[in-house]
Amino acid sequence: MKKLVRLLTLCLLAVVPTVKAELLPYPTDTINGQIVYRYEVPKSIGLYRLSVNFGVTQEEIIQWNPQLKERGLHYAETILIPAKNIEPEPVKPAETAAVPEVQESPAVPETPAVQDAAVAAPADSITLPEDSVTAVVPADTVQALKIAVLLPLQADLTLRDAGMERFVEFYEGVLLAIHDMQQEQPFELFVHDIGKNEAAVNQLIADSALYGMDAIIGPAYPAQVEALADFAMQDSVPVLVPFTDKIKSIGRNPFLIQFNPDVKKEAKALADYFEPFRDSVNFVFIDAKEADIPYSVREFRQAVRNRGMSVTRISVHDILIDSVSKAFKDSMENVIIFNTEKFSNLQLLLSHVMNGKAGHSVTMYSRYSWKKEKILLPQIYTSVFATDVPADLTRYESLFTLYFRHEHGTELPRFDLLGYDVTRQLVAWLKGKEYFGLQSDMLFEKVNENGGYINTKVAVIRK
Repeated sequence: MKKLVRLLTLCLLAVVPTVKAELLPYPTDTINGQIVYRYEVPKSIGLYRLSVNFGVTQEEIIQWNPQLKERGLHYAETILIPAKNIEPEPVKPAETAAVPEVQESPAVPETPAVQDAAVAAPADSITLPEDSVTAVVPADTVQALKIAVLLPLQADLTLRDAGMERFVEFYEGVLLAIHDMQQEQPFELFVHDIGKNEAAVNQLIADSALYGMDAIIGPAYPAQVEALADFAMQDSVPVLVPFTDKIKSIGRNPFLIQFNPDVKKEAKALADYFEPFRDSVNFVFIDAKEADIPYSVREFRQAVRNRGMSVTRISVHDILIDSVSKAFKDSMENVIIFNTEKFSNLQLLLSHVMNGKAGHSVTMYSRYSWKKEKILLPQIYTSVFATDVPADLTRYESLFTLYFRHEHGTELPRFDLLGYDVTRQLVAWLKGKEYFGLQSDMLFEKVNENGGYINTKVAVIRK
């Protein structure tokens, strides 16, 4: 298993004043002179959220409920939470009652010691100024938020696999997000280099290395997410998955959060976009065997059909013999949708479409991944990245240069900006706040009553 990389502990140095509090509206007991709430655990809540709501630390909650250290919160169980800054009423000697007995809980295994820090990426790509790497956390400051990041950094390899550099860039964005939030919230960041399969995730769970986390970012691959899913539910820890939309268990696990919208959401966003122009748009779908048509195209076709919009179908043969014009309608925008997600499959067809468009208005339904291709037709596509040019990044770029002393990637979407936005959005989500991203905004909605959350913030972009 790859070594744990415990990179930084950032803290808020302002002291939080002690304030006399009032009892919250929950049943209470007094045990050994301490007032405690008897709290029934609802669905989809973790230790961090409880600690914030009750103004106590997670460690204090665990002290009163030792069983939580080993197996986390369980829905509908009753736990004890100390009432902070509230003194019990004095009890007259004649009225003193016996102190309720507290059953002893089984001994909790010690959390494995943190291994020696290792470098999570080449030193010239991840370097922080010395004075910002570690700070001492005063005992009475705001509680540190513990976040684990699970990435295939391949730090122990001289040469990474193709495409792995983007995960290092993502990680750099995570570090800058932590830097920008540290004035309001102290953090402990635990980074695990987990490769590309689920074995490393299973080992982390077996070693209790993820115990006590308030949230997890990653992993990158579907099998790794599924390996982590049961732990996330048992330990009530939110897991934000930035890279894949193929999460089988998201419909039954309320602790999974998916950044990439599913194809139904994208199809709906596109249909919603065209709704105001329904009488002036004609959708031209390229025929194929139903099994060969991508799921995303089928969903969009169904969405426009359900709304009664104009739909025309044409065969590849008709395109190749330059008869495509018969599918186009005069005085309407003709949106042509190819039955493939691979640009290489339609390069030959595009020249015939250009030959047959004549005086018609023709727009091509495109893919974000095709943005570099030379396409002469106007295009429309959906994306979680709102624009081709991110918002004003002057301050961000200055910080990036100061901290890492090298150029970032320029290909869009930028993975460093993705890491920055995802981290800031996750912390905002934990605190019930909003965050508006540099490269993408996010809106997480529940899949169903028992399921997780999927980002539904889909932009429709014309090019």
